[in-house]
Parts: sequence; structure tokens; C-alpha cells
Amino acid sequence: MFCPCGCGSNLILVAGDKNEREQHFRIKDGLSATGCRAITEGKTSINSKIVLKCWLDEKLETADLESRVPIHAVNDTNRKYEFTFLTKERKLALSYCHDRANLSDEKIGILERNGQGIRIIYVVDCANGGCRGQYPEGMMKIQNRQRYCLLLGENTSSGYAVLTDADYDKAILRAVFYAQDIDGLWAEIPFAEGLLKQFSIYEDGSLRFMDQPLTALMMKAEDKYLRKNVARQLQRDKEAIRREEAERRYREKAEKNRIRAEEKMQEEAEKRRVEVEAARKKLENIEKERNYREEIAKRRMAELAEKQQEERRRQRAEAEKREADFIRNMGESFSQQITPVRDAEGNRWIKCEYCGKIAKEGSFLSYGGRGHVNLGTCKECATRR
Repeated sequence: MFCPCGCGSNLILVAGDKNEREQHFRIKDGLSATGCRAITEGKTSINSKIVLKCWLDEKLETADLESRVPIHAVNDTNRKYEFTFLTKERKLALSYCHDRANLSDEKIGILERNGQGIRIIYVVDCANGGCRGQYPEGMMKIQNRQRYCLLLGENTSSGYAVLTDADYDKAILRAVFYAQDIDGLWAEIPFAEGLLKQFSIYEDGSLRFMDQPLTALMMKAEDKYLRKNVARQLQRDKEAIRREEAERRYREKAEKNRIRAEEKMQEEAEKRRVEVEAARKKLENIEKERNYREEIAKRRMAELAEKQQEERRRQRAEAEKREADFIRNMGESFSQQITPVRDAEGNRWIKCEYCGKIAKEGSFLSYGGRGHVNLGTCKECATRR
């Protein structure tokens, strides 16, 4: 194993002391570490590499399995990228990544282009899994090459988590792939999960879980996921059709209600028009009746006035006739000057001393006196005098 910083120092795996120091890598004794810029490897990464080494030793049964093999040991290149594990005899390598931020296209491309036909298995910590609906950029770099992603971890009381120790018997491997649902959201679909020791590596470098090829299991999961999405899409289509049908019925109902409302408004308007017309005709009839009655009243009043005038003319004629008769019959009564001459109605009559006119006392300026009680001077004679 060589230092990842590129200084060329050869490393060994140290078991460490459980009470004082954890397992770690160090430069072999007697070798210089001058210029070494390696970053100290974390506990999770060390644990993961230990269980992966145990897994490869068990499944491959080869004596040439090497750890942290730099790419220049395989091909003539000065790049410092390395295989985590490599067996040239089986032409198989494993590339482990603790943080998906280190899954660069450059690194993966260099390993593949300079691998001399070596098949590469990519494994990452389970902490890199999940996507929460977003595009899993780092994981998709692996999926585009391997068709699926392998997540390493262990089962804990709180769920699936990164390795807390290097116990091969407790290590769990999950095989997942990432796909979009009908809403365009990305999802992580697991299709094989179990103890790391339950995953096998066959001669061609393919992986199997419980003697079933991962590619076959993934195809079944893909088909199931596709069917699920198709079913969801069909359900959505049905719901959309139901909504459209409900909207159509609502629009039709609303249109019918609108038409009924318009018809009702028209009926009410027609009813009001008829009522207004009936009221107008009634008012016209009332006006005609009033005019007729006024005309009748006017005629009756005119007739009554005419009758009254005729009666007055008749009465006046009768009065004149009575007066003439009175004057004619009572002419001798004016010769006596003892008592006033009065008619049946009590009117006093006088005779003018000058013109001989006989009239009521109102037509005389002066009248009466000793010796001429029924004589006087009429207004015309008084004026002439």
C-alpha cells in the first residue's frame, strides 16, 4: 500500500490497541516520510476498508490482493489516483469512497481509462445515500458506469448507519439505483440488502446476492418501479379524467343554472312588464273614468246652473210680473199718505213725485215724510234736478 499523497512511501495496516489507539495505516519502518502530505484517515474509512478487505479475501480466494494500488502501478501514468484494492490475477479492482465529494469524473475516468481492462467495483459509505428528490450527482457518476450503487454500513438501533467498528460479520451492503418518478423527483430504490458476506463475486467480476445476479434483481426492481410509476400515472390520468368530467358536469350545471336564472329573470321581467302594463291600463281606465265623471259632473253642473239660471229667470220674470201686477193693481194705494205701501214679501214701494215712477225704496234718493209717506224723489230725477 502506498501513501495517497503521492510521496511514494509504502504503508502497512496496524491493528492498534483497542484501549489506546484504533487501527490505522503507517509508513513502514526504515522508510522516509519526507515530504509526505497525506491526510490522516478517519475511523469510518479505516473500518470500511478493513471489512471490504475481509470480504474480498473471502470471496475472491486469491493471493495477490493488494491495497491502495496507485494507478501508475497498473499503467504508465503519473497521476496519483489509486485503486483501494486490486487483484491483477482476477483483473478486478474495488474503489471505495468515504465521501461522495471525492467522486470526481476525472478520478473515475482515469481509473477506467488506465485500468488495462480491469473491472472496477465502486463502493461508498451509506451516509452518501439518499437524494430527497434532488438529482444525486455524485452517486449518478457511479450508476452511469456500474448501473447501480453499493452502500456500505451497518444496522443500529437507530437504523442504517456508517460502520462504527471493523466487524465484518455485522457489515451491511445495500444495492440501490436512482430514478425519477412521474413528478420529476429523484428517488433511491433499494433492490438488494443484507450482510456483506451474503454478496458474492463471480469469475466475470459480477456481483450476486443470495446467488441471484444484482443486475437481474435490479431489472426486477426497475420493472416494479416502472409499473408503480405507470400505475400512479394511470391513477393520475383517471383522476384528471374524473376532475375534467366533474368540471364538465359543473360547467354544464352552471350553464343550466345560468340559463334557468336568465329564464327566471326574463319571466320576472315579463311578469313585471305585464304588471306595469296592467297598472298603466288601470291608471288609464281610472283616468278615463275620472275624466268621464268630471265630464258628467261638468255637464250636470252646467245643466244645474242652466236650471238654476232658468229658475232665476223664471223667478225674476215672476217677480217682475208680480211687481207689474202689484204696480198695476196697487197704483191707487199711492194716493194715500198715511201708511207705507208694501208687497206680500214686505218690500216697501215708493212713487216719484216728479216722474211718477213706482219702484222699491232702494231706487229713491229720498222719500216719505208728513203728507207724502209713499212719495219721494227717484235717483234719476234727483240727478236731473
